[in-house]
Amino acid sequence: MRKKRLGELLVEAGLISPEKLNLALERQRDSREKLGQILIELELINIDTLIEFLSRQHGVKGLDLGKELIDEKVIGLIPENIAKKNKVVPVKFKPEGRSKKIVLAMVNPSDFGAIDNITFMTGYSIEPVFIREESFAWFMDYCYHKKGALK
Repeated sequence: MRKKRLGELLVEAGLISPEKLNLALERQRDSREKLGQILIELELINIDTLIEFLSRQHGVKGLDLGKELIDEKVIGLIPENIAKKNKVVPVKFKPEGRSKKIVLAMVNPSDFGAIDNITFMTGYSIEPVFIREESFAWFMDYCYHKKGALK
């Protein structure tokens, strides 16, 4: 069975009509842009709706991107190359008593070496949440490049 493409999934979910999808696909044939980018530029779908849909499709567990804000301050604590190497994405601060911890999306939340490295680097304790391996690059791009995966 073949994997469904983004456009098919959006139509099945009732988020866009087949006509809108065809319009976007025609434009995509003439460019190198991603379908999500084209749908947003043509105002065929709202960016927040698309991000929430993609987060569900990509299996971002423990995070609801439609409701949770990604804190750019926490992202700035971990350089992108280190996040990529450790397969972690800092998402936000979470209050814990008088201090706070970092919520960290991880491919392997039981990777204590990565948790120790990030704790040492930032000085904050970590609350790991799971993100699937196949979703990591998309989620990292979303967090580090301000929704760059869709722009």
